[in-house]
Amino acid sequence: MLLTRLAWRSLWRNWRRTLIAMAAVIFAISLSIIQRGIQYGTYAETINAAVRMSTGYLQIQKVGYNKTPTLQKSFDLTPKIFDAIKSISQINGYSPRIQTDGLLSYRDQSLGTMVMGVSPKSEGLVTDFQKKINRGHFLSVGNDRSTTEIVVGYKLLDNLGAKVGDSVVMLAQGFDGTLGNMFVRIGGTFKTGSDEFDRMGTFMDISDLQNFLGMDDRINAVAISVRNQEDVGKIVDRLNRTLKPMGLVALSWQELLPQLKQTIELDNSSGVLYIIILLAVVGFGILNTVLMSITERFREYGVMLSLGMSQERLVVAVALEVFFMLVLGFAIGNGIGIAVNSYFVQHPIQLGGDVAELYREYNFAPVLVSSLSFKIFLDSTLTILGISIVAAVYPLWRVLKLEPLKGIRYT
Repeated sequence: MLLTRLAWRSLWRNWRRTLIAMAAVIFAISLSIIQRGIQYGTYAETINAAVRMSTGYLQIQKVGYNKTPTLQKSFDLTPKIFDAIKSISQINGYSPRIQTDGLLSYRDQSLGTMVMGVSPKSEGLVTDFQKKINRGHFLSVGNDRSTTEIVVGYKLLDNLGAKVGDSVVMLAQGFDGTLGNMFVRIGGTFKTGSDEFDRMGTFMDISDLQNFLGMDDRINAVAISVRNQEDVGKIVDRLNRTLKPMGLVALSWQELLPQLKQTIELDNSSGVLYIIILLAVVGFGILNTVLMSITERFREYGVMLSLGMSQERLVVAVALEVFFMLVLGFAIGNGIGIAVNSYFVQHPIQLGGDVAELYREYNFAPVLVSSLSFKIFLDSTLTILGISIVAAVYPLWRVLKLEPLKGIRYT
């Protein structure tokens, strides 16, 4: 208790020096939290935007379909699969899919297309395609089966030279390998912002596509959405315990969208490098401040040692002084980090112009949003703590090796 009081009083004897040392800690931890918060928040927003525009957070597929997709690698959506999905409370939606390549012909123009069969009733639980309609309408639930409708990318429609409401011919290879064709009516167009998908994408009701391809009730995949993207790994593991004996597999968005995963990892590496440089600068600042503080009091320490205080107890007192300074710095730095990150969570910055295009080019959502994940605060605090401890080792070693007479004579 005596050492604690001594350390607390010594901390404020030169309050300017203490505040300078604390400022280094506060600056380091708050900047680290803000920088990592914006990074993690932007990653989460980018992942959410990507999966809501394509794959879902995870998919159930036939083993090997992801690498070599074919209609033959399809399966029936059995009650056992339904039960496995519904047993996981973190899943908030799922939708069956079929995907194949085809050809759309209108008058003398023919263009290749990627045809995706989806369920109009459940697709909105997994993706935001319905919100991307810019002309006409999305696939209707229970629409008139006498007329098969499709929804195409706005660029695909323009390249065909057709308009919403026109009938076009669709050609595709069926499940048995034969080439089939049918008339379909263009019910609407979508605009996702992805140049490739807007130029080649086509949606059709999954039941219509199953009939056209002769697949009966078979599907290629089940796209799944989750309440919290951090639970994806656990959900995949739980599903795979049921699915693998059936020749099926659950794949996370990291496996479905490897390019996005690699982009995020590359950007995260640059963020880590920035933090390392910041910590190196701050570490030297803390070392310099603590060493200066201790060196100025060598005469005082020499007197204390001469009066009978052990060197070990003196080191403990100085270490407690550094500890109090760090605790105060951590508290204030985390407080600043929480305040700034909370603001950017509530008020994300929407980027525009050339900056937005640059973000899209690198597969990032054009928005700056932060995160309040506990991991960010814990990692930043522990990292700064580790750097601070390393920076304090040498000054404490100087105190431990200080001789009473040399301390008294120190100038």
